[in-house]
Amino acid sequence: MVVQCDVLVIGGGAAAGRAAIEAHDNGASVVVVMKGAFGTSGASAYKIAEIAGYNVADGVVDPEDTPETHFADIMRAAAGMADPKLAKILAEEAPQSLRGLEKMNVPFHKDEDGKYFEVLGCFATKPRMHLIPGHAEPIVHEQKREILERKIPIYEWTILTRFLVEKNRIVGAMGINREGKNIVFHAKAVVMGTGGAGQLFSYNINPADITGDGYSLGFRAGAELINMEFMQVGPGLIYPCKNMFNSWLWALHPKVTNGLGDEFIQNYLPEGMTVERCMDLRSGHYPFSSYDGSQWIDIAIQTEIKEGRGGPHGGVIVDFTGVSEEDLPKTPRGEELRKSWNITVKWLLENRNLDLRKTPVEVAILGHAINGGLLIDEKARTTIQGLFAAGETAGGPHGADRLGGNMILTCQVYGKRAGRFAAEYASQNELCPLPIQQIEEEKNRLLMMSVKKGTVKPHHIKKELQEIMWRYVLVTRSEESLNTAIEKLTALREKCKNAMSINNNKELMHAIEAENMVLVGEIISRAARLRKETRGSHFRVDYPQRNDENFLFRVVSWLEADEIRHRTIASDPETVRRYPYEIVHV
Repeated sequence: MVVQCDVLVIGGGAAAGRAAIEAHDNGASVVVVMKGAFGTSGASAYKIAEIAGYNVADGVVDPEDTPETHFADIMRAAAGMADPKLAKILAEEAPQSLRGLEKMNVPFHKDEDGKYFEVLGCFATKPRMHLIPGHAEPIVHEQKREILERKIPIYEWTILTRFLVEKNRIVGAMGINREGKNIVFHAKAVVMGTGGAGQLFSYNINPADITGDGYSLGFRAGAELINMEFMQVGPGLIYPCKNMFNSWLWALHPKVTNGLGDEFIQNYLPEGMTVERCMDLRSGHYPFSSYDGSQWIDIAIQTEIKEGRGGPHGGVIVDFTGVSEEDLPKTPRGEELRKSWNITVKWLLENRNLDLRKTPVEVAILGHAINGGLLIDEKARTTIQGLFAAGETAGGPHGADRLGGNMILTCQVYGKRAGRFAAEYASQNELCPLPIQQIEEEKNRLLMMSVKKGTVKPHHIKKELQEIMWRYVLVTRSEESLNTAIEKLTALREKCKNAMSINNNKELMHAIEAENMVLVGEIISRAARLRKETRGSHFRVDYPQRNDENFLFRVVSWLEADEIRHRTIASDPETVRRYPYEIVHV
């Protein structure tokens, strides 16, 4: 089966949806393909939190907030690891993207006067984070409606396994659907909006389909990846329900104990740091970061669990039953936290049947999002001609840390750009002939995979991979742990080739995902090993200090003769000095 179009959009989330709409509205014939069901596929529609943040410097709360201030915050958090051109576009085009969401009737939390309720997001200096109820699902819902109105063809339950590339130019893609039938997509341009790789870790807050497919698909085809050592991890509820543990909850100073009933955070703190101070610092951002001294909470929780001192369900116990919102300071920040606490309490009651004020919960450190991805430019072009990327699949707009509320924003800003410039590229180029030899090779590879009769099921390989990445790469890293991870992942890659047992189409899909996850895990681990310093979300216990003298560069990864290679892009020292990486709020 061959499907022909101008622009092929891969993914079902907020970035892919935005790209499909924009490409269509710019005159291209568009086809959308996704691994799951339209409207629920991907991380955007996954209701894992009570809100999604959306950063727009509109000056509603603070008249001094501007896109330039937003840009400065991005660069400060990035610690020299973001592309300034991409970050500037993100901040400048945020207001327009907000108007686009309002036009689509995406709901936002507002006060009684109809003004946006905006809070101080992670690593920000100004309260500009608008709140969308129910994470990003409302965006996906409205984009689905827009796509259906445009009668854009949708191919669900289809996983792509190979890009068709001739002389570094995209020709299309090939994959299989859940019935096991091969499908070839013949396109002038391709936009990737396939999300990240959160499923690499045993504990994570991602749906099951976020397995790094876009990274591995592009990487194997010759596209470069950037900043893969930087990622967002943070605390999350694992019992009695699964949910994000938003940063403002730490401001209430809950009681935290391990499975033995012991309070333990103080055992990990440096001299002069108190548990209360560390929690106050931690309340300023959801993701784990080394930048402000709050990292010890995550390190403490992760270590207690890894060393077997977790609770009955594997986490540490966090207890809010003895705290009160009245304990928050009577300041603008305190009032903001009070409103956020009330949103959290209400949402958990209505959606998880959990009253946080009465029930202790178990918490672990969970994999969340990758800050890197396929290297793109201002037009969302990757290093393969005709291949574009947006959202978490793309790398460049974020760095060592990412502002809370910037990822969904990135999906909209760069999803729109990817769609527009993909349509422009398609209008200027003809379809290349399909590479028949590549198609036949991929058909044969998939056929051989489908009849493998080894001893290991694909889901067991996934579980083994998740344990490796959680134990040796998440939160704390060292030369020893990363060498161990790479050694185990190399062995696991061989197991994928020679030991898998596949009996049906569902297992074949899982096997493809397992191969992707192992490759992406190795890419992350090797980039992390190369960076022998601590910077933002990348914490090396053997190199605990930031080292601008030797590591003020971004790591680019690519594949050459089945070997992972690296090059570096130097960061501008003057830009880094202009936006110092310092504690900006508590």
